[in-house]
Parts: sequence; C-alpha cells; structure tokens
Amino acid sequence: MRELFNGFLDGIEEVLRRRTMIVLVIFATVAAGIWAIIGMLYWEHFLTFSDRLVEWLPFAMLRSNGAWMLSTFLWVQVIMLTVALLSLLLTVTLYRDLPKKDFTRAAVWLLLGATVFWTVVWLFKGSAIYDGVLKLLTMLPFDTVENGVSALLIFYFLYNAAIITMLFFTSLYSPVLLRRIREEVYPYENVHSEAELRSLVYTARNTLLFVAASLVLMPLLFVPVLNIFVQLLLWVWLVKDTFTYDVGALFFNAKELRLIKKGDKHIWAVAAVTALFNFFPLLNFAGPFIGEIMMFRYLVGLKSKA
Repeated sequence: MRELFNGFLDGIEEVLRRRTMIVLVIFATVAAGIWAIIGMLYWEHFLTFSDRLVEWLPFAMLRSNGAWMLSTFLWVQVIMLTVALLSLLLTVTLYRDLPKKDFTRAAVWLLLGATVFWTVVWLFKGSAIYDGVLKLLTMLPFDTVENGVSALLIFYFLYNAAIITMLFFTSLYSPVLLRRIREEVYPYENVHSEAELRSLVYTARNTLLFVAASLVLMPLLFVPVLNIFVQLLLWVWLVKDTFTYDVGALFFNAKELRLIKKGDKHIWAVAAVTALFNFFPLLNFAGPFIGEIMMFRYLVGLKSKA
C-alpha cells in the first residue's frame, strides 16, 4: 500500500512538471476538441439516437433520471464557475507575483480544492438538490423534459468519449513517460522496446471492448445509483487492463508477467483511484497520467522485490 501511495504522489509531482503539463494540456485539448467538433457537426444525428432511447422510458423514470443528470450537470458547472471566479480574483491579487511553476501548482490545487468542496456539499445536500430539480421537472411538459434528458445524454456520451480518447493518448505516450521515470527510479530495469506496437494494438482492442460493453449495458444507465457503479466498473476494467499491459509489455518478460496476477487486489485499487478522477471535471484529464505512473511504480516495485 505504501508503494501505491508513493506512486500517487509521484504521479501528481510528474503531472505538475512543466514538460509533462504541456503534453497533458495538448492531449486534453485535442481529446476535448475532437469530440466537441464531432458533437457540433453531428448533433442532430446524436439527438435522434438519444430521443429513441428516451422514448422507451416511462415518464416517472424519465423525470428521476433527468433530475439526477441535471443535478450532476449543475455540480460540474458550480465547480467550473468557482474555479473561474477564484482564478480571476487570485490573478489580480496573489498569482501575479508567483513564478510559472508555482502558478501551475496553485491552479491545480485550486481546482482540486473546489472539486472537493462542492463534492462534500453535494454529498450532504445532494438529496435536497435532487428533490428541487425533480419538482422543477414535474412542472414542465413531457416534451420539454424528454428533450432536456436527450441533450444531457448526448453530453454524457461525448464526455465519456473524451475520457476514453485521453486514456488512449496516455497509453500511446506511456513508453516515453515511463522510460523517463524508470531512469530516475529503477535505472537497472530493462526495457522491451519491441512491445510498444503490441501495447498500442492492445489498447485499441480494449477501447473497442469498452464501447461494446457500454452499449450492451446502456439500459442500466437509466437506473439511479446503479448507473454510477456500472460506469465506474467499466472505467476501472479499462484502466486496469490497459495500464497493466502498458507496464508489463515494457518491463516484464513472459515469466515475470505472472507476478502481476499476485498483485490483483492492489492493481484494482490503482485502477479504481484512476477511474474516480473521471467524476471530476478537468481533473479527469490528469487521471490517466497519474494512474499510469501508479501502475508502473507498483508493478515494477513488485518485480524488483521478487
């Protein structure tokens, strides 16, 4: 467990490094930009598909899910607004005197603090917020509620697609990232360069399996509470399988790969921590980098002790 915690701290430290932050911002911008453009270009097609899904739902379930989705959407917007207002205020007062490195670090901690604060608020007052939104939806005509839920469902799909794209980019970049960390932490470990292409193919395969599983389990997304666990489970599986292979292919031979099976409990813990980042806006883009580093620290640390 200590190795996991150290890996988490190393991941945060690495993300705050200027060169890594630049790569992360580029990847995040491209991932978000791709799906934003696709969403704008094919909005009507997405809306038609989403409407057909929503038509199958009873009005009571539609209101319940609409209230849950709108409450989540409000949570995201409150976090973004808080970060924007505090950033504006602190830029005028404190940030202007900070070096670039400290400015980036302060911005990350500000985002993390706002996320934690509003998450705590929603945990304690979430039911009241949900009830208020539900009452609002009860007063609206059915068509208005249906159209609103359809639009929120599209945003959910696009958000999920951006997350998966970011994870794919991280896996693609992992040989560069992990080699650099390996030189600092485990310089004596050998690297299997020929594994990079196999790792890329494996990540692409996992992505397709994730999409297929998401489509099969889509009806469960309309069941409150259960939908959160289903989505989290899918994310955890994708992270665990992808990052385990990224690290294993680079630093393990066939015999050493058996060690990975002995660390399943901790591997699932790494994947769960990484997947939880996906519930927090903006921080979700840093999650794959931190998770990849955590998986590297744990698996290679396990190997070095064997």
